[in-house]
Amino acid sequence: MGNITDKYITKIEGHGSLDVDWKKNKVKLHIHEGERLFEGLLVGRHIEEACWITPRICGVCPIAHNLASVRACEDGYEIKVNPTTNLLRELMNCGQMIQSHILHLAFLSLPDYLGIDRATELAKKNPKVFQIVLDIKEVSDEIASVVAGRNVHPTTTTIGGFHKVPTKKELEILLKKIKKTKKAAEMIMKLCMSLKYPELKTDFELVAQDKNKILSNKDKRITVKEYKEVITEEIKTYSTAKFGSYKGREMMVGSLARLYFSLKDEKLRKLVDFNNPFHNNLAQGIETLFYHKEAENLLEKLLKLNINTTVVKSKKKGPYKGVGSIEAPRGGLYHEYHFDKEGIITYANIITPTVQNLTSIENCANLLVEQHREKPQKEKERLLEMLVRAYDPCITCSVH
Repeated sequence: MGNITDKYITKIEGHGSLDVDWKKNKVKLHIHEGERLFEGLLVGRHIEEACWITPRICGVCPIAHNLASVRACEDGYEIKVNPTTNLLRELMNCGQMIQSHILHLAFLSLPDYLGIDRATELAKKNPKVFQIVLDIKEVSDEIASVVAGRNVHPTTTTIGGFHKVPTKKELEILLKKIKKTKKAAEMIMKLCMSLKYPELKTDFELVAQDKNKILSNKDKRITVKEYKEVITEEIKTYSTAKFGSYKGREMMVGSLARLYFSLKDEKLRKLVDFNNPFHNNLAQGIETLFYHKEAENLLEKLLKLNINTTVVKSKKKGPYKGVGSIEAPRGGLYHEYHFDKEGIITYANIITPTVQNLTSIENCANLLVEQHREKPQKEKERLLEMLVRAYDPCITCSVH
């Protein structure tokens, strides 16, 4: 047995490696980052601090953690926010999705398919495509800055709404930028459609959220509040992150799973192999355009409304228990808090998308070495690294 790269897997967020027993064709996924214990850090803190603390779990998807946290608090207080607040939050999440997808595609995954080592080489090889990447990243950052207060770690959200909302002028400027970059988003999708993805046949469970429901392609839908009944976490001696499963079965969450339930375009649907995890990169390209269009639609709706939202206050008396969830770029994210009458957190539980994907990554790595056993070892090593990157794992989220 030996580490396939003699170092950490490159071009992923965080530190992980694969150990392969080439004689037995067995693979183990090792997560090396130290546990960060955010759930323990929250206990004893006031509930209003949760949406400020939890985004620090991740610099790539802080908006997702912020929104899941706020929703958990509102669920505990039985607060229903107004429609304008929901639209602004949806717009925030569009910015988050585009930010994350374009970073992962351009700088981490696409170099594997384009025959280059890093994205900076793309600037020399194809400066037009590289400029498109920068344009998409810039507009996604702008969405976050205008609505969330800044492009990393939101500052405007609060329990019950927003304590600061964008002006009509800011939204008008943002809409113009969105419309200007529409063709760029279309080109990103077309680029991902043009790539040749490695073959891998799997039978994993695809799991995604739809509002307050959890969907599975192999099971009945349940409510988000029942997440603990189906999503379990296992401790492994060689990993500092827990490995998630769905009723004991491996699952895949993220772009590929979301498209399975949401993609209506039959031509596009025929291009996507929902049993091949490498097609998660194709799904990210499709979603980049989808969330770009969704951002435009949301902005047009918002500009027809009065966006001076009022923060909704709770009338419920504690103690409180709340669950908040959201589809983050890498899949379903769950936050659960219990807090007393004074708003002090007594229990916190967070399940991140990467935790849910780790079992699938390891199992699919074993399938890959088996299904490609005739290939040279060097080629199998390359495919294994590509496989891990296809899942877009966030290791720091997994060891939260």
